Amino acid sequence: MAKNHQTENPLFKALIKRAEAEIATAFASLVIHFDNPSSGESLKAMEHLLDNISSAERKITTLNTYFNNTQI
Repeated sequence: MAKNHQTENPLFKALIKRAEAEIATAFASLVIHFDNPSSGESLKAMEHLLDNISSAERKITTLNTYFNNTQI
């Protein structure tokens, strides 16, 4: 069973950083799409990038909810 407070664990940090990288990558791509819209394909691509951001944010929230409980 995992400890509830894992913020110093290298694997916890790696998962957080991976999710943050997913957010940064999708955000940068969205900025490019907003600045240079091309066609109807852009809207689908932008929705996919937005889904990526939402998913990564949920990952961070889940990690912090279940493994960053400093009150235990």
